[in-house]
Amino acid sequence: MSSISSLSDEQSLTISDKCSWIMFRGNSMRNGVSASSIPRKPSLLWVTEIGPSVSSPVFDGNEIYVATMNGRIFALNPFQKQKRSHLISYSPFVSSPVVHNGILIAATYDTWFNDTSFMGKNFILGIDTKNGSRLWHHEVTGDIFSSPCLVGDGTKVVVGCRNNYIYMFDVKCGDLVWEFKTGGEVWSSPSYNGRHIFVGSDDGLLYSLDLDGRLLWKTKLNGKIRSSSPCLSFYGKESEYCSVFIGTSNGGIFCLNGSSGKIKWNKNIEKPVTASPASIRDKVFFAASDQKIYCLQTEDGSMIWDYKTDDKIWSSPVISEYDDVLFTGSLDSHVYGIDINTGKQTWKFPTMNMIDSSAAIASNMLFLGSRDGLFYIFGSENLPPYIG
Repeated sequence: MSSISSLSDEQSLTISDKCSWIMFRGNSMRNGVSASSIPRKPSLLWVTEIGPSVSSPVFDGNEIYVATMNGRIFALNPFQKQKRSHLISYSPFVSSPVVHNGILIAATYDTWFNDTSFMGKNFILGIDTKNGSRLWHHEVTGDIFSSPCLVGDGTKVVVGCRNNYIYMFDVKCGDLVWEFKTGGEVWSSPSYNGRHIFVGSDDGLLYSLDLDGRLLWKTKLNGKIRSSSPCLSFYGKESEYCSVFIGTSNGGIFCLNGSSGKIKWNKNIEKPVTASPASIRDKVFFAASDQKIYCLQTEDGSMIWDYKTDDKIWSSPVISEYDDVLFTGSLDSHVYGIDINTGKQTWKFPTMNMIDSSAAIASNMLFLGSRDGLFYIFGSENLPPYIG
């Protein structure tokens, strides 16, 4: 497919590699799918205290990187069960970082706690993964909830900001490449299909930009696109052009043509959709504040199944392609495993506080943070010999 072949071998566009999960949702298309196997009923391998986290973890080079609301970033080695503090900021982190070629890129949300300011400003940070030192920083004028997305050949990242802007930065040096202004705050995390960038805004518009920051199209949906991020799929009749799946705070579930921005189908539910969708083959999954996860046909939006938890779902579901199982957290403090074909629960694990962080899957393990301040690592009881 021409839209994928332009990427370098270092960047996985459509699926997260078995041994890595380098950004929010695993890859630039934000589909939440991993090539790694994970037990349908995983065992708890390790739990360690890091502090409350909303940010989702990333994994690369045998280390997990996770940012916390306390303004700290940790590097965790799940094989040796070692933890080191990687960076201490004076501002909270709620955006999920991205790691690439030895550089971890993270962003701050200075007024996360009841609009209390810590530094009075926010930064995009480039951090050396070897020692946690700061390689570069770029100050921005608004809080950042949006998670950076690798684009192009992996030398650039795109991120949204609550000051209404979308930014592109150089990964290596942190230079600002361009900025694009929307009509509302940008909480949504950008996605990328190999040619075009997609991102939602509080102005209710979904935007498509080219790599030079020029507007290709914008489509009005039924409300704010608060924190749901565009999920992209090349599956189906129009596989040459990706489909874009997105949710809104007014309870809208949308599928758009990625080339034209035309709405292919949409569904309305009673509560906001703030989690990011996941998609694999002919299925797309939406988690919502009505406590349900919905599985729909990608082609026409017809319902396949739904599953109800005991509270709102803000955590974005992730999928093991190999095992056909979906994992998600809920504000009811539990992590769930659900068979993607039947909608039947395969597993349920209790934590001690609500979960709005999204999980990561890599190296046959599931990683997840919680507001209880603990970080959980799940996997198989039959551990390989190199794991202690």
